[in-house]
Amino acid sequence: MNKKRFLLFGILSFVVVCAGLFYWHTQRQKNYAKTRAVFAPIYEYSGRLTPEDRKSYSEFASSVMEVELSVAKKYTLPKREQLRLEAHSMTLHRNNPELLFMGHGPLPADTDVKPFQRNYSILALIAKTKLSDLPTSSRSKMIQHLETLNKRLVKNSVEAYIDKVRNIPPDSSQKPPKIAFGIESHSRSGNSNIIFQEDGSVKIPEKLKRGVINLTDIYGNAYEVDLDEPAETAMTEETDKLYAKIDQLFDQLTDAEFERLSGLSKAERSAAIDALFSSK
Repeated sequence: MNKKRFLLFGILSFVVVCAGLFYWHTQRQKNYAKTRAVFAPIYEYSGRLTPEDRKSYSEFASSVMEVELSVAKKYTLPKREQLRLEAHSMTLHRNNPELLFMGHGPLPADTDVKPFQRNYSILALIAKTKLSDLPTSSRSKMIQHLETLNKRLVKNSVEAYIDKVRNIPPDSSQKPPKIAFGIESHSRSGNSNIIFQEDGSVKIPEKLKRGVINLTDIYGNAYEVDLDEPAETAMTEETDKLYAKIDQLFDQLTDAEFERLSGLSKAERSAAIDALFSSK
């Protein structure tokens, strides 16, 4: 009798677990379907958008971003679909960097969008690499190369910003660019040109001082630059060559190229990946 009860309990437990799993799977598929419907319009935008399409996309993106977090958590996609959406979105922003700033007023005329574009290129390639059929070790190697490339891009952007600030004449009313890629925070100190005398009068020095600028990049690296001292070193690497390398990778790493790489032997694939990211 005890055996029969134990067997019956086991069967009922199995049925309950299966029913629970079926319900969970069904609900998850429904959530996936709802999420696909929400994000489907993104795929209608591609290439270089017209001003009207950029405005339309920006309004759509804003409406999605305004969804409350508690509601947004219900809208999920399978991992591969998330990566596909990310690759498409980053490519869209690469081709239309203005999208980053839409909804926040007009883009300042002195904003350099080129490093933003290359950053989007790298992010799109990371998503595409994760989607590829390459072995795990090869994917990890490529992603590491791409992340290193992004660190170089940030360093280049920070150095270009510093160089631009240095070249502003001390007596000029020109201000440093308000927006620069890769810079998390920046501040300036010691740039007062008024000297207070003991008798209470003030004196304007013959040589205007610009002070010190302190920067922190998105990786937490700190830079302190005395703008009144000559530059100690030139830029670490040439901007045009860095941009050209990122553009080359973006154009070269197509779906067909990922498929070709996945079909190579381990040694051939490793050599091919090293060649892709070679500075030559």
